[in-house]
Amino acid sequence: MRSLLRSVILAGLASMAFPAAGCFAAEQALKIVFPFSAGGSADAVSRLVAEHLQNSLGRPVIVENKVGASGRIGALAVKDAPPDGSTLLFAGSSQLTLQPHLYPDLGYDPAADFVPISQVVRFDQALAISSNVPAQSVKELLVWLKANPDKAIYGSPGAGTFPHFAGMEFGRLGGLDFRHVAYRGTPAALPDLLSGRIAVFVSSPAELIELHKSGSIRILATTGSSRSMILPDVPTLRENGIDVEVPGWFAFYAPARTPAELIERLQNEIIAIIRLPDVHTKILAVGFEPTATTSAELKKIQLADFERWGPIVKASGYKSQQ
Repeated sequence: MRSLLRSVILAGLASMAFPAAGCFAAEQALKIVFPFSAGGSADAVSRLVAEHLQNSLGRPVIVENKVGASGRIGALAVKDAPPDGSTLLFAGSSQLTLQPHLYPDLGYDPAADFVPISQVVRFDQALAISSNVPAQSVKELLVWLKANPDKAIYGSPGAGTFPHFAGMEFGRLGGLDFRHVAYRGTPAALPDLLSGRIAVFVSSPAELIELHKSGSIRILATTGSSRSMILPDVPTLRENGIDVEVPGWFAFYAPARTPAELIERLQNEIIAIIRLPDVHTKILAVGFEPTATTSAELKKIQLADFERWGPIVKASGYKSQQ
């Protein structure tokens, strides 16, 4: 009898220490690591999802901005976190599809160290010009840059970023000797773009759309396979005969070995949140397109984009300084 009672007690203690698969301890906070600074559009999306997750899961959900090394510091922190659904990564696609081709000592394997949960937003890059540039289309821009080779300079928010390579590919396919200037983020570049010191700048539409609407700059094209939901009147580079497609996105990931039941629960909760009409509207307002994929769909997207960037980076000859 004592042996049986002891077994029952031990089993009860074990069930208290280790919640059943697919369940969360209500008192345990879920931490979302966003590996970039607070205050931007993607940070706003992470906090929007966190707010709704807190309600749907019935547990505290916090967002931690763990910045450094182009997002790699935050990714490493999640890689080493317990695989119990208590820590998630809100990752940018560059961390999983572009950076592995740039950094030989990345510190993590995007495919082996993380489990996809759901892609929640996507975005293209925008090719913008100063209002001082006398061009109303991509074709007119190419003609003007070839006639003014000293002006064939473009800026991006940083070396080794999607905008850097998007501009490089635009120049290569457009037959330009296109020189690159790397800034420390888009805000640092805007004075030079507005003054005409640089003729062309490439960045995400979210950071440029208000200036475009005001007429301070002009967005001539985007880099999607189809027109952007937030810039439906702006053609793609492909529509202009320049075969450049640069997809970007943000998605949720968990550490490797997180139980499949937890991944499915989180996937379903996040998809339901993104499909809420008010959430959909708020995401569009900050310059992103809502997506809400399954884990399996995100895995395919990640692999396709990873394979897309390998040849481009290799052909560029770019060498990371970090």
